Amino acid sequence: MYLKYFNDAVAADPLYGPAWYELYYHYYFRDVNKAKEYLDHYIAAADPSIDNDYLVTDLLYSSRKYPEAIDHAQRLISNQGKVTEPRLYKLIAYSYKEQHDSLKALDYMTRYFQVQHDTGFVVKDYSTMGEIYASLGKPDSAAVYFVKAGNLEKDSTARIEYARKLAGLYKQQKDYSNQALWLGRYYCGNSKASNLDLFNWGLAHYMAKEYTPADSVFGLYETKYPEQDFGYYWRARCDAAIDTAMALGMAIPHYTKLIEIDARDTTNKTSRKHLIEAYGYIAAYKANTEKDYAGSIDYFGRLLALDPGNGDAARYIAILRKNMEKAAARGATAKGAAEKGEGSKGDAARGDK
Repeated sequence: MYLKYFNDAVAADPLYGPAWYELYYHYYFRDVNKAKEYLDHYIAAADPSIDNDYLVTDLLYSSRKYPEAIDHAQRLISNQGKVTEPRLYKLIAYSYKEQHDSLKALDYMTRYFQVQHDTGFVVKDYSTMGEIYASLGKPDSAAVYFVKAGNLEKDSTARIEYARKLAGLYKQQKDYSNQALWLGRYYCGNSKASNLDLFNWGLAHYMAKEYTPADSVFGLYETKYPEQDFGYYWRARCDAAIDTAMALGMAIPHYTKLIEIDARDTTNKTSRKHLIEAYGYIAAYKANTEKDYAGSIDYFGRLLALDPGNGDAARYIAILRKNMEKAAARGATAKGAAEKGEGSKGDAARGDK
């Protein structure tokens, strides 16, 4: 509706600058070519001003005419000397960044940060600096600026996105502890977070050897996705890493549940892998902790049914059977000795009589 009246205004007075400016501003966000046409009219109608030069430079950037934008901004900097407007450095940096010249982009962004007042910085300044450092393979520096951008960002959705970026940077460095920290922030309070995001959060803790928090995350996975095996499998691995001596049997309930789920489809490669690991772990627990050799042989037998070529399982079964035979022999010897002892006592008692 307002376009009609602004056009009527410039039709009535071709030198009425305010209407030309409003028409330029309207098309700036919609059609940069038409915006340029209206900007030319506005500059012709307005008094000469450095602000007009800024508008021309900015429109060159918005029109993706990056070399022209850089040239125009550099000429303005040269004319202004020490009182250069900070945003010109930023515009040049943005232009070089769009041309994938990260070194020059960093140079001009550094100058911008040197001359801009603290109150003049916006979120995009920090995020752009972070992106430039990331493109140069400097994740530590990139992380510093992404953290600043995230702290300054008021929009919760955008803050979550910074958490995702930071997690990705730390993953590149194989800094799994910090990756887990930011994946946790990305997941919590994020309505769009998926089971994969939850899984990656737990896995990052596991890779950092932070087994207790990893166990908590995979416990959450068990609760939210009880029909899937991932939570049980990785929680079992976390608990096995915590209970290294198998003294507490922490991993057993999770491996048992894993078996219940994966035994439904033993043709699946991943399920078979999980089952073989679960059978082997429970067999070892029964043999070493519970001294239940028969139970251990049962689980090693299940393992061999899935993996007939597993020489270790076959060897352990043979060892366990020998142990059972020895135990049985010792038991028989002990029983015979006990019975003989009882008989001797009876003979002595009869002799006394």
